[in-house]
Amino acid sequence: MFVRAIAGWLACSIGGLFASSAALAAVPHTVLPGETLWSISAANNLTTRTVAAYNGLPDNAQLLVGTTVYVPTVEEGATALASGAPAVAPPTVSSPAQGTDAMVTPEAGTSITTIAPAPGMGHVPSPYGELHLLPAAADAWNAMRAEALSAYGIDIYPGGPVSAYRTYQHQSELYDAFLAGHGAPANPPGTSSHELGTAVDVESPEMRWVIDQIGWKYGWGKVNGPREWWHVDYLGG
Repeated sequence: MFVRAIAGWLACSIGGLFASSAALAAVPHTVLPGETLWSISAANNLTTRTVAAYNGLPDNAQLLVGTTVYVPTVEEGATALASGAPAVAPPTVSSPAQGTDAMVTPEAGTSITTIAPAPGMGHVPSPYGELHLLPAAADAWNAMRAEALSAYGIDIYPGGPVSAYRTYQHQSELYDAFLAGHGAPANPPGTSSHELGTAVDVESPEMRWVIDQIGWKYGWGKVNGPREWWHVDYLGG
């Protein structure tokens, strides 16, 4: 009886180990129309950089429909980031042309690649070039970014070429993409704080977390619904 109990316990333990191992395995994901590296990462609560590193991709890779990328666990993603070596063979991707911006951002599904500032705007740095906000909002953002880097070692920046200030026309294109089902939620043109130069869409939940910790010091915070985790507004200092 005792031997049977031990055998049963061992079987359950071994089965549990295999089940745990299987649960930790990266999940293959076939890219659907309208999906991007950013949207797949965000849907799984991972940063774009984490999924990119695990799959051996650049952060701005444009994924081809029908290819397979692997969504890692947090532990697997952290290992890939730390080692700098992909865990799987990279899928076939199409890279953006030199000097253009890949739309692996909340602006996915549009043709927007650049935006000119309105007169008198302030400037904030980003991987997509120098972007623009109202002067007070830009000054506060840059001060907040400096603390994010010094206190947390995390950079914060807009997640695409129109993730800061945008024009009525740009907002209209984003709204049309949203209505067509291949863009992130967007307000109708004429109603977005982006058009005022007082909002930023950040690239990753990690950046948003930092802003949640220190944004109040600089007048930056969250006013939108919980679905739009990437959107933060300048509320004034």
